[in-house]
Amino acid sequence: MKQDDAVSAGTGSSGSGVTGFIPKDMLEILVNGVFAFAMTLIVRNNFQIPASIITDEVTYFAAYTGSIINNGISFFFLFLIIAVFYILFFEIMGHNQVIDRGTVVFTFAFLLSILFIPLTSLLYALSEEPVPYGVIFHANVFISGILIYLLWRYISKAPVLCVPGIDVWTTRNLSLRLLLLPATAVVGFCLDSWEGSFSKVPAMVLYLIPVILFVYLSRDPQVSAEPEPADEKTETTEP
Repeated sequence: MKQDDAVSAGTGSSGSGVTGFIPKDMLEILVNGVFAFAMTLIVRNNFQIPASIITDEVTYFAAYTGSIINNGISFFFLFLIIAVFYILFFEIMGHNQVIDRGTVVFTFAFLLSILFIPLTSLLYALSEEPVPYGVIFHANVFISGILIYLLWRYISKAPVLCVPGIDVWTTRNLSLRLLLLPATAVVGFCLDSWEGSFSKVPAMVLYLIPVILFVYLSRDPQVSAEPEPADEKTETTEP
């Protein structure tokens, strides 16, 4: 399908007046639902309900408390990763004015990859055999990062899809932030190899670097130095 046919192929327009293959607001509702489901899976996988065992042992209480703290840290870590992808996707949608078939395909592929991030931990929990959890997690993050980067490249290279007037700095800055997580996943591959679950560097330490860089690079664009107003000289007129 040609890019020029994107507008004419629309079935209607959203509340914001954006036309396309499907209304933009409907796509955003779908994305919100998928991300909400992914977060539900993360909560389900990381917080287990304790068995109703009557015991007076302090060691059991201490072990369970430590497990809750560890699972809470894991939940917060996965929440940060999902949140970065969520912000990036809607930032891309902010620069998109037409939803064509190509945008829908890339979006659905990206959403499917997002769901595999929490499903990886479920696979690790259910499997009785050793699972290279670290390698699988890096693969999931890499695939999600590459898919959302391709989505941005697809939109930014098509004038009919991209909102006009986007400056070069914004395009490069967004492209750089989109590559932070997949680049970190490649580093994770090199560190963990196929030896097991984060054998070299814990994921929470490794992925904290791109998250900090993402926040730093997400600041407002270069603050343009506005020219200082010229001193107004009071002119005295003689009567």
